[in-house]
Parts: sequence; C-alpha cells; structure tokens
Amino acid sequence: MTAFPIFKKLTTSNYGLYPGTKRMPDLEVAFQPGLTLVLGANGLGKTTLVTMLFRMCTGPVELSKLSSGDLGAFKQQTKKLSAADRRLFADRVNDNAETASATLTLELGQVELTLTRSLANLELTALSCDGEEAPLTEDKFQSLITEHSRVSHFADWILILRHITFYFEERRSLVWDPSAQRQLLRLLFLPPAASKDWSDVERDVLQRDSRMRNLQNTLGKEEAALTESEDAANSDLDVRGELAALEDLQRIDQPRLDGLNDQVLAVAAAQQSARLGTLRAESDRDSAYRDLERRQLTAIAAAFPDTGDTARYLLAQMISEDECLACGSHSPRAAKELQKRIGEQRCVICNSKMSEAPKKVGGVRGIPKAIKALASAETRLAAARELRSSADIELDQLLAEISELEGSVSARRARIATLASQLPPEEAELLKERQDLSAMRVRLESQKRELKARGKDLTKLIKRIGADIVARKGDVQEAFQEYAEGFLLETASLAWRPHKDRVGESGPAIDFPNFELEMGGADFPSPVRREGPQQVSESQREFIDLAFRMALIRVAGIGGVGSIVIDAPESSLDAVFVTRAADVLTRFAADGGNRLLITSNLIEGDLIPELMRESKIKSSSSKRVVDLLKIAAPTAATRILKSNYEEVRHAIFEKATE
Repeated sequence: MTAFPIFKKLTTSNYGLYPGTKRMPDLEVAFQPGLTLVLGANGLGKTTLVTMLFRMCTGPVELSKLSSGDLGAFKQQTKKLSAADRRLFADRVNDNAETASATLTLELGQVELTLTRSLANLELTALSCDGEEAPLTEDKFQSLITEHSRVSHFADWILILRHITFYFEERRSLVWDPSAQRQLLRLLFLPPAASKDWSDVERDVLQRDSRMRNLQNTLGKEEAALTESEDAANSDLDVRGELAALEDLQRIDQPRLDGLNDQVLAVAAAQQSARLGTLRAESDRDSAYRDLERRQLTAIAAAFPDTGDTARYLLAQMISEDECLACGSHSPRAAKELQKRIGEQRCVICNSKMSEAPKKVGGVRGIPKAIKALASAETRLAAARELRSSADIELDQLLAEISELEGSVSARRARIATLASQLPPEEAELLKERQDLSAMRVRLESQKRELKARGKDLTKLIKRIGADIVARKGDVQEAFQEYAEGFLLETASLAWRPHKDRVGESGPAIDFPNFELEMGGADFPSPVRREGPQQVSESQREFIDLAFRMALIRVAGIGGVGSIVIDAPESSLDAVFVTRAADVLTRFAADGGNRLLITSNLIEGDLIPELMRESKIKSSSSKRVVDLLKIAAPTAATRILKSNYEEVRHAIFEKATE
C-alpha cells in the first residue's frame, strides 16, 4: 500500500503576493477532510498557490527527464532545479521574497511532517517528523518522504504528485497512456523492494540498449568512411588481399582463443575436483580393505582357540601377502580359498560349516558386510579414477588446442605486421582502422548478447512480480466504475488488457500491466473500446481521468485516502452534468478523510455553486474557502472592477444557498 499525501495546513509569511488582511495577515489554508475551495481572478495567484503546494512537497528537484513523451523509458532519477527555476516564487514579488517563507504540514501514513521553505530559493529552513526536529538537508527530507510514503525512490514520489495528486493543465490522460500506467501501477501496487528491482532492471536494459545503438551507429559511420578510404587508396592488391584474408582468420581465431582460455580455469577446476575425489575414494578403499583384513585375521585366530600361534601366523601371512611361509611359494589361489572359507563362516582348516562360530569369533559375522563394503569402495575408486583420467585428458587436449591456436595466431600476427610494413603509410593507417573496426564489431556483438540476456531477466521479473498488480485489478475496476457511473450517464468500465511494449528500441517486447476504457455512447448499443481521448467528449475525458485517479487512491492508498488538487473543469459541462460531477467530487472529498482542493475563477457557472451546496459552504468566510479577492495583492483589474467581482462572488454564494 502507498501513503498518498494528506494535506493539513499551508501558511505563508512575508510573501507579497498574499498580504492577507489586517485581522489575519499572510495566507493560511487549513485543509479539512473534504473540499477546500480557492476562489479568485486572473493574476491573484491561484496557480502560484497550487505550484507552491507542489514545490513544498518536492523541494528544488524535478524528474531528470520531464516531458510529455513515453514514460516507458522513465529513468528513476531526479535533478536539481536551475537557479532560475528555484526563483519562481521570488520573481512574482518586488522584494524577491528575501524574507518570505511557506510552511506545509502533511500526513504520510502514520506520521505527520512539517516543513518550511524559503520562497526566495526553495531552501529547506525547518523540518520535523511527528514534532521531532530532523536534520535540515534535502537528503533527509527525501528519505523521510520515501520511507513513509512507501515508495522505492524520490522520483516515484514526484510521479505520484504529478500524475495522481495534482491535476495540472499539462497532465497525462492516464486511461490512454500505457507508459504512465505502467510506472504508476508498478510503484503503487508492488512492495518498494520489488518496485525498485523492476525499475533498476528496466533502466539497465534501457542503458544497454542506448549504448548498443550508439556503438552501432558509430560502427556504421566508421565502416562507410573506411570503405570510401579503401576505394580511394591505390595500393598493392596482392598485399592487401593477403592482409584481408589474414585479418579474416584472426577475427575467427582470436575470439575462439579467448573462449578456450576462458574454459581452462573451469576445466582445471574440474580436474582438481576429480583428483581430490580419487584421493578420497582411495582412502575409503584402504579403510574398507583394512577392516576386512582385521575381521579375517580375527576369524583365523578363532580357529585356534587354545594354542597354535605358528599356524595362525602362517595363515595370516597367506591371507595378507598371498605367500606360503612353509614352502616359500606365492599362492594367491590358496589365499582366496582361505578368504572364501572365512566369508562363508567355514573352518579355515577343514572347510566344515561352523554353526557355533559366532559365539567364538565375535565380530566375524560382519565379514560379508565388510566384503560388500570393500567391493563398493573399489567400484567408487574405479569410477573416480575414470573421472580423473577423463579430466586429465580433457585438460591436456584443451591446452594442446590452445598451444596450437596460439602458435597460429602469433605467426599470423607476425605475418600481418610484416605485410603492413610493406604498405605505404596511408595503407598502414587503413589497416589500423580495419583492426579497430573489427574490435568494434566484436564489442557490438557482445553488447547485443548482453542486452538480450538482460531483456530476458526483465521479462521473467515482470511476469513474476506483476502478479501482485493483477491481484488488485478487480478492485481498481470496481472503484473506477463506481466513480465513472456517478460522473457519466454512459456505461463506462476498465478492461484489463496488458500492453505489449518494447523496452528501448532494441530491447524485448513485454506485456506490461494496463487498463483500457470501454464505454457506451449515443450510437453504440453496447460499450466499446475507446482507444484515445479524442473518442470521447472533452467533459467525459476530464472526468474519466479523474475517476481513474480516484480509483487508484481508494485501492492503493493506505486507508484508501489521499489528496487531489484540480482546476474546476466546467467550461464544457451542461447543467445536468454539472450536478452529477459535483456530487461525485463531493463524495470523493467526504470519503474517509480525502482532501480535495479546487481552484476556480469567479465565473457564472454552475459547478462551483453545486460544490458549495454539496459541501454546505454558505459564505466566503467559511474555513473551506480561500478567498483570494480578500487575501491576495489586488491586480489592476480587481481594483478597478472591484464592485463587479464582488457582485459575481455574491451571486455565486447566493446560488449555492438556493
């Protein structure tokens, strides 16, 4: 879940645009749950107030690449505003806002942040979290914001402000902007760590794609220039032909040699592992052999319970050394016969079955098991020796191949140098250019392979973590339909249609999470897909976009609440639609503690009176009204036509109480 900003209070001090009144100097806006209405006229500072609220939340930074282009190439980075941009409030007053400041209190999740900024340059002059002072640095401010809003990067915070919280004139139509949806759904519905993984891998793919395309363009230009130079050169064709052939061979053999050298370490490691395995197998076999031999000697000792040390010695020597001490003969057959009798628990002298043997010889019964253990150890030893032999052969063959290839490459390199020395100076330069281009081609192919591999990583990642977004799509669709049906008489709904988009120009095409609008109409018996904002009316476009933002706040926000700041879009609304729009806006404003800030000129429309009526605003002295005609420094128009403006304001409030 994401913590959207809940605005609580904005004040200014010593700012010439908002002198206030004698009774209450300066500007003070207390955002209560529900609607806050800013009324004014051109030049009184409505846009400045909204921009001030935005810049208090961002400080002197902005997205590194802010444009109306594709957010699919969004890089999770910010940049500092220029000195001129930081003076946007100072340039509006004659004292350059030298002593002016603004203070904002906002709620993020479970904490309350209060910050003060200079209006001369947006410098942070005070910062506290839940009443406890914090270090006065932008880094600390940004870390508090990212931590408590639960986003992975401060750039994501600015995305939320620009595309959900603030309804700017240059806003994107989210329903018809797959690239914006892709980024917002990522940061709203994924845990910060997963959101960061997505953004980091996507940015890596974009950077690799950019580097690869730059190298490809450079290579193309250099190849064209080289071809032109070669055509103009008048050199010995035989020398050039041999050089070209040798260079072609070098382009084949050098990467092959590099690859073989890369394999050496792995094969040598496998050989070392095989050797260690053989040593362990030999040790295991020796242990098994000694255990069997000990048991056999015990069995021989048991055959002579009283006396007969000499006989025991003779038989033991026969078993262990295959040697008969009586006659001095080497007798492996006799030794095996003795071992067989012992293994079958027969008398070593007469070969009779020894039914009472276990009582007399103790652990002799374990001899069959010891024989099996020895056989198993010998089998493992044979396998280990075979593996070691294979590893030795493989390494020897690899080293031999490397040696042969190194000899060929070295000899060819010497021949190339000799031929190059025979060329005129300009031909030697061409040779160097060809070699450089050859290296560039190798590098380009390597970058293509790396880009392809990284693209597969991104595809797998989005497929895996995108399930968290898919799990919430039904909630978003339900919330959108509720708001949209309040705004519109036509049936409108969101269809879940993943949008296939390519990451960069050469990256992978991936199915990204995406909603599309389906809506009925005057000439449509059933809802159809509306592929672009031009397929609906202006008023429908405005409120479809608002409904989508409201749905995202309800579903993704902690507690389902947030703030929305908009200008009153009533220029194209008919009387019936105004009433429905006011009802939905007021319902959102009253839903669980949402804040809705609407700015409007004093115009004779119906939306503002309807909003006032729905919000029970009866006069300009209401705490929900920011009356810039009283608070802001007057313009020439408001001074000269003061009575006209007051008359219009009076009419608006009269209409609101009808």
